[in-house]
Amino acid sequence: MNIDIVIIGLNTSATLGSCLDSVFASHYRRGELRVIYVDSGSTDGSVDIARARPGVKVIELDPKHPSPGQGRNAGWRAGSAPLVQFLDADTVMDADWLDHAADALGPEVGAVRGHRRESHPEASVFNWIADQEWNAAPGECADFGGDVLVRRSVLETTGGYDEVLVGGEDPELSQRVRKAGWKILQLNQPMTKHDLNMKTIPQYWKRAYRTGYGFAAVARRHGKGPDPFWLRELIRIFIRGGLGPALVLAGLLLALLLHPSLALLALPGFGLVLFPRLLRVGYFAAAKSLNRAQARTYAWHCSAVVVPECLGAIRYGLGSLFGHPLHNRRPAAGAMAAALTAGLFLTSCASSGFKAGMNDFSVPDRISQQKDFNVGGAFEAETEKEAQTFASESELKRFSDSVPEEYFVGPGDIMNIQVRERPEISVKEATVSPDGMIAVPQAGILNVRGMTTAEVTTLVVEKLSTYYEKPDVTVMVQEYNNNKVFVLGRVEKPGLVKFGGTGTLLEALAMSGGLPTVAEEAFLSRAMIFRGEDMVVWVNLRELLQNGNVAMNPKLKNNDIVFIPESDDELVYVMGEVKSPGAVRLKTELSVLDAVMASGGPTRDAKASKTYLIRFKNGRGHVQPVDMDRFAKVGDLRQDYLLEDGDIIYVSSRTLADINYVITKLSPSVSYLNLAALAVAGL
Repeated sequence: MNIDIVIIGLNTSATLGSCLDSVFASHYRRGELRVIYVDSGSTDGSVDIARARPGVKVIELDPKHPSPGQGRNAGWRAGSAPLVQFLDADTVMDADWLDHAADALGPEVGAVRGHRRESHPEASVFNWIADQEWNAAPGECADFGGDVLVRRSVLETTGGYDEVLVGGEDPELSQRVRKAGWKILQLNQPMTKHDLNMKTIPQYWKRAYRTGYGFAAVARRHGKGPDPFWLRELIRIFIRGGLGPALVLAGLLLALLLHPSLALLALPGFGLVLFPRLLRVGYFAAAKSLNRAQARTYAWHCSAVVVPECLGAIRYGLGSLFGHPLHNRRPAAGAMAAALTAGLFLTSCASSGFKAGMNDFSVPDRISQQKDFNVGGAFEAETEKEAQTFASESELKRFSDSVPEEYFVGPGDIMNIQVRERPEISVKEATVSPDGMIAVPQAGILNVRGMTTAEVTTLVVEKLSTYYEKPDVTVMVQEYNNNKVFVLGRVEKPGLVKFGGTGTLLEALAMSGGLPTVAEEAFLSRAMIFRGEDMVVWVNLRELLQNGNVAMNPKLKNNDIVFIPESDDELVYVMGEVKSPGAVRLKTELSVLDAVMASGGPTRDAKASKTYLIRFKNGRGHVQPVDMDRFAKVGDLRQDYLLEDGDIIYVSSRTLADINYVITKLSPSVSYLNLAALAVAGL
């Protein structure tokens, strides 16, 4: 299965060589890789760099108004392979990406994308912001970007890229791909690393301006019908980036001309523009696993970026109105004045802690998806072990500050709901189901997942007020089961611990039986805490336990993993939907399948196709998805990886288990077999 690699560039001599090197270093062996470089009029020697590489076909364009669509169309039309991988010249492709992408190309899949990351997110606030926004959640998605693997038949059917657009050309093509009946997949695999190299406000302004142009262009084409694409985003841009500043300027102008008190008219405008900074910091911190300083920086960006985006959208509208695209004309004086507004926002952003504290405000390491797992053989031995870097006191404080003080209700919690003088509708033990539901007489089935007890009380009162006048409701958590932490490694009792309130590392270790005495050691010296998908911190246990430094005792969050890695015994840990979760001794060569079966095998609630192998190496977590269903169904053992000391295997649960939980609570006579029969019947 041959692949045409189409690389487009304009004055990218600084990065083109690395891009070409990454393509030639690809591990893809299922067919030929045919490299096509399309240049859109470079003057910096980019063409010479491409011509110097054997096997690279060079196409030179000299358009009056260059656009990415022109380059990509010229590239794929010059090839003939059934698959086309598009790349920008300032990216570096992962060596294993093409194999993963080819595996995912089912009969209904027309395009596949993976994770794009910034090479140097620490270099500037602008690079860091881009790194937060490149990727979508794994699974079927609505669009793709400039780095994507596409079937040639899809390009031929749709006609390829719109060559008029100077922004949004990739999402625009995506919508035509979907309307033609093809699916677009986002894989949980690394695809490319990108070098945005953005360091100034004018660069930031120009990029946002083009983004707004793209939003408007794509929304005009695909913003109608039952599934409007980007229409909501475009309305948001016009309200916060256009209406908001207009209200501010109008209020200040009226105050200047008539009376200072009229400046109050500007307040709604400030509220619209500053909405993310005022109200969304906590949301960004939770959704993107950021600390407060990072979340504030991202909120400032969301407040500032809508101004140039709005002007870009307006520029597209003017071009459409007057019959020409207005491709590369400079923004008018009003646009440049608004750029100063964006500059003020970014200045405030810098003062909020990003640039000034860059040395101690580090972007956390992300979970690597690298191919660090071998089939039929272990890793190559490391010649030199990297020195362990422990988190500083300030880093652990930020780590602790991200833990909410409130308790949020979740699956497994047992709640006591008392309605004064209404014992018939009071519930002494209401267990929260796996999908967050509880049943309250008269109130019905309520979704309480992620709520505080005060919020649950308000919800129950609201529901009961339909039937009773001013119901007096008291809600308490009788048994806390949702605030849980996994403690693994060298502790006396590895497994799950639960906290009634906010827990700490020391509490988790104590509830796990404490640290064992290891030969020739008074105690173990380090602990790793793994939070979410992209945060790993190492804690100096010697400093905490020997020197009594309580700053080394961070707060723990629901679903954190605490791992004590040093061990004389080699162990692997099997978690999730297996019959006997826990530690398995690594006496000889042990594979994923061996470890799962040694733990009793998957339960009936397990979704074996969603199994994950987690390996901690050099201070980073490496995650490898494993489809165990393929072991039995097609005899494919390519993912039956050999295990190492400290590996963690997690077997996910299937949705059917959650649904069945609710059904059996409502009607215990309904069994798994009954539910399965309904599913088979298509009901």
